[in-house]
Amino acid sequence: MSKDKNEKPKWWDNNGGFFGSQYIIGDDSTNGYLPNKQETLEERTQREVDGIIKLLDLIENPKIIPNNRRPLILDCPCGYGRHTIELLRKGYHTVGYDINDKHLFKAKQKLNTMLRETYPELKDLDALNLEGFFYKRDMRTLIDCKKWARKYDVIFSGAVSEKFDAVINMFYSFGFFETEEENKKVMEEFYKVLKEKGQLLIHTDVSPEIILQGKNYKLSEKRNIKNGGQLHIEESYNPNSKRISGSWTIIDSEGRTIQLTPYSVRIYSADEFKSMALNVGFSKVDIYGSFNGDSFAPNSNEMIVVAKKK
Repeated sequence: MSKDKNEKPKWWDNNGGFFGSQYIIGDDSTNGYLPNKQETLEERTQREVDGIIKLLDLIENPKIIPNNRRPLILDCPCGYGRHTIELLRKGYHTVGYDINDKHLFKAKQKLNTMLRETYPELKDLDALNLEGFFYKRDMRTLIDCKKWARKYDVIFSGAVSEKFDAVINMFYSFGFFETEEENKKVMEEFYKVLKEKGQLLIHTDVSPEIILQGKNYKLSEKRNIKNGGQLHIEESYNPNSKRISGSWTIIDSEGRTIQLTPYSVRIYSADEFKSMALNVGFSKVDIYGSFNGDSFAPNSNEMIVVAKKK
């Protein structure tokens, strides 16, 4: 989207001050985010990716079928690539879109490492154009796959469709924008880039129901970070605007304090997600309370929306 050159970056934007290298450090918690469940970042990623495969009813071992019949997945926003790369490792055709340069750079580094480990027959990774896997995009203005299909074919031979079988929006990544129209536009863009019968999966650990229930979401929290530091999260919820405002403070291993830009996210109830998805054209919407497929309830730890296109 066009932007005034003099406009101050939003908290979520490239160089906005929340996402970037410090966010990546803070996200690598040894505690996880679920109540009463210790998880490393790697364990979280594996649990979430296994859940994506389960709830979208994807074939569990795509490597046994021809390349041109494997599911094609868009991870948006992909952050620094942890879900994109794990899905790629398992054999799913997956592409990540994000707006943050530092996240995309980190994602390409991690992808390079994964490809070297998983595909040893690739002798010259430096010659590969990893732009074919990660793209700088704004969620409100997505494109289809036409521009990257040929680059993507460097690794996975076979025809690549110009639209996606699935779009995933992971870990509290919907509702970034200030207006209802902008947030709905994101849902519309997800719908547009899906094939017929494609599916959208939105995952979050927070909703109005979960907050008001009062047990499974902490507005104030401290997490230990893998590098020896600590992450302090402070949030407040406005029931009128249905927005969470919060801040991350990182205390590094030497006691220094790093303050990230405060954020504000519109959070949606199960009914609001269902209404929005049906309104933009999805034909069926299921709301789950875990990646195991449990029905969503106010005492759930997570909310996972799966919307299906006709």
